[in-house]
Amino acid sequence: MTTVAEPTKNGRLATAARTSKPTLCFVYSPTSGPSRRMEGFLAQVLQRRHNHQTFALRRVNSVERPDLVERLGVSTLPTLLVIQERRVRARLEGLHGCADIEHLLEPWLNGGLERKAQLRVSPMQAPQAALAGADPDVSLSRLALGLPLELQFERWCAIGCSVVGSADASTWWLADWARYGEGAYGARYRDAIAITGLGGQTLRNYAWVAGRFEASRRRDTLSFAHHAEVAALQPAEQDAWLDRAEEGSWSRNELRTRIRREGTDTTDCVLEHVCVSVSSDRAERWRSAAEATGLDLAAWLIGIADFAARS
Repeated sequence: MTTVAEPTKNGRLATAARTSKPTLCFVYSPTSGPSRRMEGFLAQVLQRRHNHQTFALRRVNSVERPDLVERLGVSTLPTLLVIQERRVRARLEGLHGCADIEHLLEPWLNGGLERKAQLRVSPMQAPQAALAGADPDVSLSRLALGLPLELQFERWCAIGCSVVGSADASTWWLADWARYGEGAYGARYRDAIAITGLGGQTLRNYAWVAGRFEASRRRDTLSFAHHAEVAALQPAEQDAWLDRAEEGSWSRNELRTRIRREGTDTTDCVLEHVCVSVSSDRAERWRSAAEATGLDLAAWLIGIADFAARS
């Protein structure tokens, strides 16, 4: 567990550490897009839970204070830390959305409970933990979600959001898992994917989408399917469409419709149109396979072709 024993130049962290109020320390880079996005998510969590007064908020510019970054043991930007009694009680490294931040801060948001050990939250743990802790009377199994007879509407909504978050997160996890296997294990990867119960092409499509979006560019507020819709575009176009989808709260289908209607700016690349004549039965099979993975037919075909070319 990291101990914050020395004061900063202005003494602010050291002073906060001596008070009962925990310090919420946000370590960021002023030129980092992920830092700006995560700071926005943090503000949303505190505003929604009406807990701006729970913490002593501190922002640490990694460029101006490299000494403090080193002292806090920060190696990834952005990083969010909870410091209490001169010790780092909780830590969240890298870009995370509202669900992960809220899970990290839950003990303090619900009455200032102290943690006995340092907590590191991973994207995989957070949605599942939030779902499991949504209600003490909720039971989970592989085949069922058991709900109590009397459940307030607000809690029911919260459980639904947790289920959606877990389902979408699991698609990203499978995508990253499959992408790793493609590059690391060759032929053995094709044998191993049978354990998932998914078709090999489905996982290859997932892996292709994951390869088009490094973790820092994935949007916590949008689904995997949203990202799949724009995966075939250039990175700048991807970001532009995803920005619009976030701002307008578009569904995946709305995003797909607008892309088809408005087209995309392709001035920075040269496109070549390839026409292939196939039977209607084959085209229908392809279309069904594409829909099963959340991709439109064109993106699905591009993913298959890219994978074959790499192989």
